[in-house]
Amino acid sequence: MTAFEGGRPPNEVHFNPWNPANYAQTYSIYWLQRTVSAHGDGTVTTDFFEEMSVDGREVTIEFPTNWTYWNGNDITAEDYLVAAELDRYQDPEGSPIESNELVDDYTIRRTYKEPISPTVARLNAGYGMEAPKSVFREYLDRYEEASSESERQDVTDELLQMTISTEEFVEQGLGSTLFKIEDFNSSETLAVKQDDHPWADRTDIEEIRVLPNVESGTSVRELERNNELDMTQYITDDMASGYPDNLENIYELSHYNCQKFMLNWENEHLANRSVRRAIISAIDIPSIVEGATQTGMLASPTKVQTGIRETIEDRYLGDGFTDQLIQYPIEADEETATEYMEEADYSMEDDTWVSPDGEPVEFNIITQSSNAQVQQANTFGDQLARFGINREVTTVGQDYYSRVQNWEFDIAWMWHVALPYWHPTAYFSNNFYGVLAGDLDSDSATGPTGVPFETEIPEEVGAEEVSGSGVEINPAELMNQLTAASSEEETIELTEQLVQWVNYDLPSIIHMQENRGFGGDVENFSFPDPDETRLDHPNPGPWALTSGHISMK
Repeated sequence: MTAFEGGRPPNEVHFNPWNPANYAQTYSIYWLQRTVSAHGDGTVTTDFFEEMSVDGREVTIEFPTNWTYWNGNDITAEDYLVAAELDRYQDPEGSPIESNELVDDYTIRRTYKEPISPTVARLNAGYGMEAPKSVFREYLDRYEEASSESERQDVTDELLQMTISTEEFVEQGLGSTLFKIEDFNSSETLAVKQDDHPWADRTDIEEIRVLPNVESGTSVRELERNNELDMTQYITDDMASGYPDNLENIYELSHYNCQKFMLNWENEHLANRSVRRAIISAIDIPSIVEGATQTGMLASPTKVQTGIRETIEDRYLGDGFTDQLIQYPIEADEETATEYMEEADYSMEDDTWVSPDGEPVEFNIITQSSNAQVQQANTFGDQLARFGINREVTTVGQDYYSRVQNWEFDIAWMWHVALPYWHPTAYFSNNFYGVLAGDLDSDSATGPTGVPFETEIPEEVGAEEVSGSGVEINPAELMNQLTAASSEEETIELTEQLVQWVNYDLPSIIHMQENRGFGGDVENFSFPDPDETRLDHPNPGPWALTSGHISMK
């Protein structure tokens, strides 16, 4: 039996994708068939759909006829319809989708309200099989029956609170991948190959064990060094000496993920742009990233605050645009940080910065309990303390994403990518995974973290202050427009404006460019050759396994 690592313990997660609190984001990769893959070169492919075609505002998707859920129910276009309509009904006015309709049992047509680029349309078509009609159809029926906005909101509230435990997921056979869960506990998940799966003949692996990223107090790195995992995370040079000779790297991917510290402007100090600029100047980004890499993460420091992934900046920004932006210090620069604080009329008293009103600067920093995230938050907090800013770092376990959604923090560690795309829409999504601005229909002047809906940026790219007539923008509206951008020129124009806003206003500090990759036991397994099999998929190792591209020797 082969052993792999995947996500948190199965008894700590659930399978309702609309409830982000403890959703099985990493664990589910093994059990929910993905339909669309975005790649680092900007292309979009599908291993699942028979065909995807884009014609103006219409996207037509054809399903295969030989796929089922683990419970034997056929996967049809209705499963897709349910997922797509649940998304649309939560905000039908704000949704870019005009309609989703069944053409026949295995064909669905999506119609956008406005023209949309074929690339974005294909990216947005990528629903996985996480919403089977047998479970979620009742919510769609209730949306369709709702006669008022308040009734619709009641359905949304229930949908966002509902959970599907791993036990229910397994008992009801809601998975859709090559390997079906047979048993699980807090320490492991046991799964067997489905012999009637369309990809069953690709591999001779019959059974797998998926171990959580911490098993009974044992870290993934310890399991790898003890030769207890057959597929590993990418083995960095500084970790290689402790690894068995049979574990070798297979593939390294310039990933779509970044990581960031979200800044809640409801804190009076963080509401001041100069204080936010002082923070990024006071911290030493390379040492924060180094703390994460010491836990085995493959990552590099962010050099310029653009809000998008460095590896795609050249594709979605004009020539030389990044060089024109404000170049905040990457390494700690106390002199520059002090200048920013004094610019805001803050002063130092007893080694602590205080506001013009005499209030000491103090931040509540929260982070997820994973070791890599805790390392980052502690290093970040210690650097603030050395600069004279008081801080309290709180580690949060299972309820982390609920805590984030309630905005109960001043600064919070978070991933920085809302969708598995190498495209600006993934980074400028209007939520806490992207750049949160807030609900455009709100009566408030600001979103939940104090970011205003209407704001002004300098006309000149890279200027630190607005002089003369600035440019009035609505970040949330720009993000909606970016999603619907129908040409390369429009995509670049909107991306540049959003990048300038992030660079000027710092709603978050995006400190880490995360890479991914995987290695494996090359003595006992055959892995795909990157020159022959395209591996630049999100999560390339699990993708190769669940696609049947790994076999025994």
